[in-house]
Amino acid sequence: PPGYNEELEGLSYDVAKAQQLIAESSYDDSLPPIVLSISGGCAGMSAVDAAIASMWQENLGVEVAIQSVEWETFLDDMREGRLQVFEIGWIADYPDAENFLDLLFHSESVENHTDYSNPELDELLELARVEGDFDSRWEIYQAVEETIVADAPWLPLWFGQSYYLVKPEVKGFIPAPIVIPVLKGVWIEE
Repeated sequence: PPGYNEELEGLSYDVAKAQQLIAESSYDDSLPPIVLSISGGCAGMSAVDAAIASMWQENLGVEVAIQSVEWETFLDDMREGRLQVFEIGWIADYPDAENFLDLLFHSESVENHTDYSNPELDELLELARVEGDFDSRWEIYQAVEETIVADAPWLPLWFGQSYYLVKPEVKGFIPAPIVIPVLKGVWIEE
């Protein structure tokens, strides 16, 4: 996403620490089965979904079931907080940190599907909304990102890139760096 800090490191891969945290939790060593919900209808379960389930089972001894849910039901269940663990993507509407950080992590955002809540983060996000100075706004979003990475309300798996092949007769096409391409003003020269 625009403005992300490449030097920030999220949670490290540490099976022993994960096992320790489970043992220290109220579950002790008896985690209930986990249901990983994915939206169905297209390809169904991906290799990534299968790998996640397999690693949790192998490394943590957790029984994981993958449940493919019809798209509309998936959205309803996610919005109502009925999904235990789920996978979903995000496509930015415009290339700005706000379109990721505020929309996905502010406690009152309808797109905050994990119910993540951090009042200090909300304050920073609200400051960034009204900050007119680019550099000051940038600094606020850097602090927001640091907080989100430290709190880890999500487990981000990847950030995709888009590649375009455009024939020479296609004119007016401007590649969009992180959003769905806008084809207004594109034409084919004959």
